Amino acid sequence: MYVKHLHLQDFRTFSRLSLDLPSGSTIFTGGNSEGKTTLLEAVHLLSTIRSPLAEVDANFINWKILETQEPVARLTADVQRRIDAIKVELAIVAGRNNEAFHARKVIKVNGLPRRASEAIGQLASVFFTADDIDLVQGPPSLRRRFLDITFSQTDKAYLRALQRYHKVLEQRNHLLRQIKEMRSYPDELDYWNDELARDGAYIVHARGQLISQFRVIASQTYAGLAGGREALAVLYKPQAGPALDEANLEHLSLAQIADALKEGLKVWQPREIGAGVSLLGPHRDDLMLSLDERPASAFASRAQQRSIALSLRLAEAKYLWQRGGDAPVLLLDDILSELDKSRRAAVLSAIEPYEQILMTATETDPFDRAFLEKASLFNVHENTVTPSESLGVTG
Repeated sequence: MYVKHLHLQDFRTFSRLSLDLPSGSTIFTGGNSEGKTTLLEAVHLLSTIRSPLAEVDANFINWKILETQEPVARLTADVQRRIDAIKVELAIVAGRNNEAFHARKVIKVNGLPRRASEAIGQLASVFFTADDIDLVQGPPSLRRRFLDITFSQTDKAYLRALQRYHKVLEQRNHLLRQIKEMRSYPDELDYWNDELARDGAYIVHARGQLISQFRVIASQTYAGLAGGREALAVLYKPQAGPALDEANLEHLSLAQIADALKEGLKVWQPREIGAGVSLLGPHRDDLMLSLDERPASAFASRAQQRSIALSLRLAEAKYLWQRGGDAPVLLLDDILSELDKSRRAAVLSAIEPYEQILMTATETDPFDRAFLEKASLFNVHENTVTPSESLGVTG
């Protein structure tokens, strides 16, 4: 799978861009804040209909047109897949609510309107950024988001369960606050407990299956990056009651997981009413990452943490490839910084099998000559993208 053509209009700092992209490795070079990362973000946004770099959709729209009558950002990708070619289009339409901007997304695949759940994964991609080190040292919510984006690209039932779950969670939290304030009764929780357990069980079961495959890929990938100097372990920690842990998940049916979750909710009910919020369920799950049986967040060096983050992303890519049949597009933002020579060589070797790799770098020095000779180079300056004539190889 690869993006043959990318078109951007009024997306972030790009007023208009029309760019043909080759398969293989492409490196976008340029200084900071020139627009390199935005190119990768655009492809990932077309893939997952959400970006890791923006919390408010209106932020996608070029600020120069926000005050116009119809501020719209448009993104289009022509994609060649293993068995067909598709066009994915996304329009982000802004409006005002009082003084604040808000935005909605309009999605098309091959010219036909699609819901987000139908468009996610049509173009499969994996996006590595410098902030991915927070997958190791950051809060559990980042690791849950990592799992959700990975699994949603290959399992529509998981995505639908996740969407339903968060709607139920919102309603249940509202009821817990009312009970805490003595404006509702605890027995009203029974219905929402059943709903939470039904979709929560599917999410827990699916995550358990994902991790059972994912941990092997991640551990092997890390061993390659680190030269076998230490061992990475990935452990799933479901927060679904005392009867559930990763060790017994593979032996339990969906009904058994749902029953265990409902039982846990009963046990935790007084505590949840006191807190006015749901404390149990897959929205509290975590991934435990360790090197040589020690927590990576506390004991791993920054270079080791960066290698772990890379291993997680490369494992995500391999998982998507195995499940979907098409190699995802790799989007690698400043991937080689903070890595020593041996780890850089291992990374470049690990990404070589993928059909399309889009990378950014401030300069080409970290890349070896053999890699650069095969790569396509573009220079990005003031949101203008031009082919680079020189490989810039030193030594």
